[in-house]
Amino acid sequence: MSQLFAIIFKYRVFLVFILLELVAAALIVNNNTYQRSVILSSSNTVVGGIYNTTSNVEQYFHLTEVNEDLLNENALLRKQIELNQMVSINDSVEQENTLSPLFYGMSDTIAYDFIPARVINNSVYRSANYITLNKGRKDGILEGMGIMTKDGVVGQVKSVSNHFATCYSLLHRDMAVSSELKKNGALCTVKWDTEDPTKASVNYLPLHLDIDVGDTITTSGFNTVYPEGVMLGVVTEAEKTPSERFWLVTIDVSVDFSKLHHVYVSKSLFRAEKDSLESMDEQ
Repeated sequence: MSQLFAIIFKYRVFLVFILLELVAAALIVNNNTYQRSVILSSSNTVVGGIYNTTSNVEQYFHLTEVNEDLLNENALLRKQIELNQMVSINDSVEQENTLSPLFYGMSDTIAYDFIPARVINNSVYRSANYITLNKGRKDGILEGMGIMTKDGVVGQVKSVSNHFATCYSLLHRDMAVSSELKKNGALCTVKWDTEDPTKASVNYLPLHLDIDVGDTITTSGFNTVYPEGVMLGVVTEAEKTPSERFWLVTIDVSVDFSKLHHVYVSKSLFRAEKDSLESMDEQ
């Protein structure tokens, strides 16, 4: 302990100088709007860099699992391409445009392309969970775009910088996804209000519908966030309550958020056109 005090006494002038410099910097930032905005902008970049570095270390220990997932997904995509080619030949349909392998043609009216990204930060056990991606505006990502994996819906982009994007997770109290009961197309909404990262609620399914455990819930395609038919989950509980107008339905969400590494950001090729037309109709 005496040696510590001796070192502090020896360098007391330098330590006092550093302390005064920190105090001066704090006063400048707190009392000047421009300097404060510069510091905050720089801190966002630094935090994004830290998340990226941390993620790189974590990714090293998950390489085997990630590579297996990517191989399985590539196999599914190859089967989809072959199937599309067979349909094209049999129907003698000439394609005007060559679409990328990640083209999601589930909807007849809205075409989507995808931007692959890596998850560099992810919360699971909070009431408002967020995801950070390693790509941003320079990669074509914009606010409001949907996020998914081969297993289903992951979330929606909240804010974007040049190189990073922060996103609402499906496991966020404010997230609600336009959905449908796959077997009959009945519209509903999926919302995470269970506090369990493996389960979510399905709202607004009328009591006259026939709903069974094991039924599939997918996206409806009624907006330009997600294509139609993207997996959300499978019904595990369905209860009719006479005093209620709708079924009480719980699903197992299809995505394992504790093992989230790679995602696709969905890009509607006709989002601007659709939004512009609908805004004119609302006037």
